[in-house]
Amino acid sequence: MDHIDSDQRPADPDLRDTRERLIEAISTHGPVTARQLAERFGLTSAAVRRHLAALLADDVIAEHEAPVARRGRGRPSKAFVLSASAHESLPGGYDQLAVLAMEELAREGGTDAVRRLADRRVADWESELEALVADRIAQGERVTVARRVELLAELLTSRGYATTVRPLTVPLPTAGARGRSRPRTLMTAQLCHGHCPVLDVASGHPELCEAETRVISRIVGAPVQRLATLAQGAHACTTHIPLTEGRTP
Repeated sequence: MDHIDSDQRPADPDLRDTRERLIEAISTHGPVTARQLAERFGLTSAAVRRHLAALLADDVIAEHEAPVARRGRGRPSKAFVLSASAHESLPGGYDQLAVLAMEELAREGGTDAVRRLADRRVADWESELEALVADRIAQGERVTVARRVELLAELLTSRGYATTVRPLTVPLPTAGARGRSRPRTLMTAQLCHGHCPVLDVASGHPELCEAETRVISRIVGAPVQRLATLAQGAHACTTHIPLTEGRTP
C-alpha cells in the first residue's frame, strides 16, 4: 500500500490504495487535473502531484493539455489521462470479439478461410527470425539449428508466449556388424510456451496452433511435432524439435 503523506487530509482507512483510486478516477473522469483529484479524494494538491509524478514515470498516465474553462484565451491547464499502455492492460472484450469474428469467418469462408488467416498471423515469424540470425552472424556468431531455436524462443517471448527451450538427449541404439548395439544419441529440444496470447480463439480453432507448428518447422528446417497445447488443456504448448544426431563415444 502507498505511504500516506503527512500533508494528506484524513481519509477513510477502508478506501483502496491511493494509487489505484487515482488510476480509476483518471480512467473514468479524465482529462482531470491534480486539483480536481485532490478535491475528489480529500488530499492536498502536493500529495496528489507526487502520486501523479510516479504514475507518469511508470507510463500509467499521460499529460493532456486542456484549455481553462473560462472566457478569454486562458492559460492551458495540465490534466491527465490514462496512457496507451495502461489502456492495453485493462480488461476488455477483445477476446470475446475475436472469438465471434473467427466463428463468423468460419461460417462465411469455411476452414480454408480460417487456415489462411492463421497462416497470415504468423507470416512474419520467419522474416523476424532471419533478421535476428543475420544480426548474430554479422557479429561473428555461428548460428546452429539449436541457436535458431533459442532465438525463436526470444522472439516469441517478446510476443507474449513466455517461451523456453528444454534440450533433450534421446538414446538410439542400433545393431552393429556382430549384432552388438552401437549407441547413438539424438539431440532434440522442446519449445515450450507457458502462455498463449490467442488462447480463447485457439481453443475453438486448432488451425491457429497448426499454423504455428508449420512456421516453426520451416524456421528449423526439419519436421517438428506439437505434443501438447494450452488450448487442449495442457499446462504449456510443447513442440518437439529434432536437432542433430551423433555417436556416443
